[in-house]
Amino acid sequence: MSNKILTGLVISFLPFAAAIAADSNSQNNVPDLIGQEITSLSRRGERAAESPNALYIVRQRDIEESGAQNIPDLLRMVPGLQVAQSGAHNWAVTSRGFNGQFANKLLVMIDGRTVYNPVFSGTNWDTQNVMLENIERIEVIRGPGATLWGANAVNGVINIVTKSAADTVGKLATVTVGNDLRASVAARYGDVKDGVAYRSYGQYFDYNQQHLKSGGGANDQWNNGQGGFRIDTDNLENDKFTFIGDTYKGEQSTKRYLPVTSAISPTLYKAVDDTDSVSGANFSTKWKHSFAKDSKLTGQFYYDNVVRKTEYVGAAQHTQTFDFDLQHDFWVNDYNNVTYGAGYRVIDSGFGNSFYIGYTPEDRVDNLFSGFVQDNIKIIPRTLALTVGTKLEHNAYSGFEYEPSIKLSWTPSKKQTGWLSVSRAVHAPNQTNQDINLVLSSMPSSGLSRIISEHGSPNAASEVLTAYEAGYRFQHNSLYAADFAVFYNDYSKLASLASGKPSLAYDPLVGNYVNIPLIVGNANSGETHGIELAIDAKPMRDLRLHANYTIYYSHLNIIGASLVTSEGNTPKQQLNLSSYYDISKEWRLSNMLYLVERLPALNVPGYARFDTGIAYIPNDWLELRLIGQNLLQAQHVEYSPFIYQAPELIGRSVLVKASVKF
Repeated sequence: MSNKILTGLVISFLPFAAAIAADSNSQNNVPDLIGQEITSLSRRGERAAESPNALYIVRQRDIEESGAQNIPDLLRMVPGLQVAQSGAHNWAVTSRGFNGQFANKLLVMIDGRTVYNPVFSGTNWDTQNVMLENIERIEVIRGPGATLWGANAVNGVINIVTKSAADTVGKLATVTVGNDLRASVAARYGDVKDGVAYRSYGQYFDYNQQHLKSGGGANDQWNNGQGGFRIDTDNLENDKFTFIGDTYKGEQSTKRYLPVTSAISPTLYKAVDDTDSVSGANFSTKWKHSFAKDSKLTGQFYYDNVVRKTEYVGAAQHTQTFDFDLQHDFWVNDYNNVTYGAGYRVIDSGFGNSFYIGYTPEDRVDNLFSGFVQDNIKIIPRTLALTVGTKLEHNAYSGFEYEPSIKLSWTPSKKQTGWLSVSRAVHAPNQTNQDINLVLSSMPSSGLSRIISEHGSPNAASEVLTAYEAGYRFQHNSLYAADFAVFYNDYSKLASLASGKPSLAYDPLVGNYVNIPLIVGNANSGETHGIELAIDAKPMRDLRLHANYTIYYSHLNIIGASLVTSEGNTPKQQLNLSSYYDISKEWRLSNMLYLVERLPALNVPGYARFDTGIAYIPNDWLELRLIGQNLLQAQHVEYSPFIYQAPELIGRSVLVKASVKF
């Protein structure tokens, strides 16, 4: 791989020489890592300089220039995140370890609406298809965010923030064609009338299949259509309202290798071409009221409806989530800024069980009650601050949970911030931990075949993290900015599986067999630690450079195997390099190189991914882009297969995109 890496490095930074020769005395303006306001850190909006957190912001231009066509690919540029694709519509995404199909320690939100699947506390990335042109920024917190956001915000928080309707006035249409993304079309319309801004949008895409490592097509092509609206009001003196709604429907082909008995197949699996259908709708509204300059009340309600069905496997899931959240932010005096709030969530889930996956009971309604309080204390105004707070929750599985944190931030100037923090976070058990019956594999025997399955347990408890973090960020004039973080995470009661008592069983689909249950428990523990570094530089007026490096180590005490607790499924090192060069007023060139170390536990070798794109923008209404992805290799493996699937190769992709504003 060394020659490919060297080639990518050279190509990625070719614009350096061109920029120096073209404009060595130009004015610079590096992106402001310190001054930008973000909302995910304190739930009230604050400058990055005030935050005692490891954070990264994917900005509008990053999204435009990256060439990425989906959210997971955009997240590859974030330090501390591990992103891997295992099929045409499958991604494993996590922060600071524990990656996998069922990665469950990363909270993902869209405009404050939680989008992780409450049944297993992970994210179905195939249904998070926000129109990229509607995204204003993606805020990423690495490390616990549980003090404000609660259980599941264990190793990180991602909040995808869409643009205000007032910022998308006019008409926009895009068309994309390529060999991987076969076709994509999107359209948006926005306007403002009497202080009320609104927009509507619609999009559809169709992806080609990837290929099996053993050869041949993976038969995992997929398509999805989505539409929605946003309304923002700005015609009232002290109140602002936002209304957002989306609906989607898609179909995904999947080649599955299902465990069976030797009476059905000597290989103990049956290969089938299955089809999954996904659909859903959501609605959210947010209200902001200003009592005075230093006192604000915010309320949010959202409803989320998700349906997933498999044709051959015969399983189905229908989940409805109702969530109400209210918070108050005010200054007690010149030294104390207090934010507190309360929330209530109802999760109504129903299942159509099959032999391979089922839940007992099939239908369940769970309630989640929560509250939080946080005080930002200015010990030395504009220089030293202490932030203390806690989240209190009561869920249906583990009862009462508390998640406190204490953070100290030092800001010697407007361009520097250092911080120390200690936090406690929990990943509360969910419906999968307690109610699931999931067939994992089959084994031959001298008599009846043995089928191994995972079974939930009413004794499943919360996983607990105590996190220690230190960091420093600074911006040197307008030349470069850097963000550095080091962390140590101590985990207890990590999920595990323990062998249960085998029993004879029968099912019409597979006949007689011996069932070997693996019971969910919390016997594992361990610690992880690492370093994350991000640098933005603008050495020339028309050249912007970005680099980030992540080093990660884990030492886990594995007593019982688990689908979410394992060693060696996260790369120890990652290096990302990007360059964005404005060749002229009309032409832009972008290069991105991702170096990812091997995953020894999954037998996945390290790889180098190089993406490039060139844009032609002749005027204010037309933009043409030619994008190449994975150009260093025709195909490569990024992750192990998801359950019931074979190892897949991620292929080279070339696409052309046209955008028209009118």
